[in-house]
Order: sequence, then structure tokens, then C-alpha cells
Amino acid sequence: MADRKAVYSPKADKKWAQNNREHRNYLSSRTAARSFIRKRATAEDLAELKDLIALRESVYPQELSRDNKPVK
Repeated sequence: MADRKAVYSPKADKKWAQNNREHRNYLSSRTAARSFIRKRATAEDLAELKDLIALRESVYPQELSRDNKPVK
């Protein structure tokens, strides 16, 4: 069997991003949230985030509206 090396293809990346827009946005948001928590969050931010996480866990898998109320 011939040895194959992975080759970076910007064209393939662009095609994947276009075909997987929702997943790409999810990954980008998740990365931004983790980075914020690790690098910039203050004690006050962390306390607020803990409350928001607890609220989200209490209604999961339901979605929440912008005012943190479960969407029906």
C-alpha cells in the first residue's frame, strides 16, 4: 500500500465550512467561551456564568429565549 501524506487544502476547508455552517458556528462559539473563561473572566463573571450554567442545566435539552425563559 502506498504511503499517503495529509495535505492541507484551503479549498476543501472552505467547502466544509460552507456545508457545515451551523457546526462551524457552534465550534467557534465554544472556543470563544472557553478562551474567555480561561483568559479574561473576573470572579464576578465566573459567578454569573455558574448561575447561567445551572439555569441551562435545569431545563436541558429545552432551548432558552434571550431572557432565559424556556422556549415552548
